[in-house]
Amino acid sequence: MKGIIGHAVRVPAYRIAREEIARAWQSSSPGGYKRCVRFDEDSLTLAAAAAQNCLQALSGTRVAGLIFASTTAPYLERLNAGIIAAICDLGAGSFVLDAASSLRAGTTALQLALAAVPDDSAIVVCAADMREAALGSPEEMQYSDAGAAVAVGTQNVIAELLASATTNDDFFDSVRRDRDERVTSFASKFSSDYGYIAPVTRVVKEILAKAGKVSGEIAKFVVSSPDRRAHLQLAKKLGFNEKQLQDIGFEDGGLTGAAMPLALLSAALESAKPGDLIAVASFGNGADALLFRVTDQIQCYKPRVPLAAQKAVALDYASYTLYRKAREFFRSADQGLEISNVFYAKEEHQITRLHGSACRHCGMRQFPLAQVCVGCRKADALDEVALARTGTIYTFSEDTLYPSPLPPTVMAVVDLDGGGRIYCEVVDCLPSEVRIGMPVELTFRKLKEGGGLYHYYWKCSPRRTA
Repeated sequence: MKGIIGHAVRVPAYRIAREEIARAWQSSSPGGYKRCVRFDEDSLTLAAAAAQNCLQALSGTRVAGLIFASTTAPYLERLNAGIIAAICDLGAGSFVLDAASSLRAGTTALQLALAAVPDDSAIVVCAADMREAALGSPEEMQYSDAGAAVAVGTQNVIAELLASATTNDDFFDSVRRDRDERVTSFASKFSSDYGYIAPVTRVVKEILAKAGKVSGEIAKFVVSSPDRRAHLQLAKKLGFNEKQLQDIGFEDGGLTGAAMPLALLSAALESAKPGDLIAVASFGNGADALLFRVTDQIQCYKPRVPLAAQKAVALDYASYTLYRKAREFFRSADQGLEISNVFYAKEEHQITRLHGSACRHCGMRQFPLAQVCVGCRKADALDEVALARTGTIYTFSEDTLYPSPLPPTVMAVVDLDGGGRIYCEVVDCLPSEVRIGMPVELTFRKLKEGGGLYHYYWKCSPRRTA
C-alpha cells in the first residue's frame, strides 16, 4: 500500500486585519485577517518548520528524500531543499529536489514522491509561499503566507492513494518574471473559467473514473482557489455539496500559493475517519488531482501541532505601515557577508543541523561542538550528537537598542531537553509573555542578508501544543 504517512501545517503567528490594508489604500475590505510572516521568516523557514513537525510525528521512519515546492523560494541558484534537508538533519544520501514556478508545484511534487518512494522509507514533500501582490490591489488582501508538509511511504499509511491525474496548459492567470518582486495578476471571469474551472474539472473527473467513484461518495473535496469564491462554483459544477468542500480558511488566512492544497489536505486529514475518500486538486498552468482513501491507521496518528492550536496564536500588526516595514526590513541594505563557504562547510553540522557534543564520561551535553568537556574537563570522549529542538528558558533579557521593526528584541539562554544550552532570540510572542522556565521550541529563522546570501540561525518560540 502506498500513500500518506504524515502531514503538518505551519501558519505564521503574525497576521493583519484586511481592514488595515483597506484603510491604507482607501478601498473596500473582504473582512477577516491574512496571515503574514515575521520579518525573519520566508518560504524556506515556513516549509522547514512544517517538515520538522511532520517528521517528529513519524517516530523514527527512515527518510529517503525531501522535495521543496514554492514559487517564492529564497534562492534561484542554490538548492533550497538541501538547506531544509540539513535543518531536518537528513543524511547526505537523501534525494532532494526543488519544485517551482507553478501554483500546483506542491501537488506535482506529491505525485512525484508517490511514484518514487521506496518500499522501506519515506519521502517528505514540503511547500510554502509568501507571494507579494501589487500594492493596493485586491490580491494584496487575498494572498497569505503558510507552509505545509506531507510525508509519503508504504508503511503505516494513513491515506492510501487510489488514483491521480494531471493536465498541462500554458495558460497564464498570474505571472512573475525573474526580475519581478510582485505577482502580475490577470484575474477575470475568463481566467477563472478557462485557467481554473476547466482544467480542475477535467482531472477530478478523471480520478473519479479511474477509481470507479462518484462525487457523492467523496467525504472531503480539497481544492486550491484563485480567489475566495471560485472553488464554490467549481465544487457545484462537479456535484459536491458544501459539507463535502474543505474550508479554505479565508477568514484567518487566505490564498497560500503552492502550499495551499497541501495545507488544506493536512487540515482535512486532522478530522478524517477511516474509510473517508479525500479528493485533492490544485491548479496552475494546468491542474493536478489525487484521490485518497483514509485507513484505520489514521486513529493512531496525532499531528504534532494541529492547525487549530496554531491559529489560536495571533499577534496582530497594528498598522499597515508596520506590516510593510516588517516584510521589507532586510531589503533596505546589504549587511555584509556573515560566513564564508569555507567556514560554513566547517560549521554546518552545528549551525544548521544543531549538533553538539556529548561526553561519554559524565554525560554532559554542550553546544557548540567542543574540544573539552566543561563538566569533567576531559577531552578524550566527546561524541557529536543531534540536540533536541525543544527546551526551557533559563534566563532572558530585553534589548531595546538592537535594530528591529518589532522592538524590543528578547534574547534568552535556553536549556535544551536532554542537555545542551543555546543563546538565541525569542520570537512569536509578546516580550511581556516571556518568563523563566517557559517551554520553547527552536525554529530556524533568517538572521540577516548580505554578501549575496541569506543568513539563517536558530531562534526559539513558545512551544505550540494541542
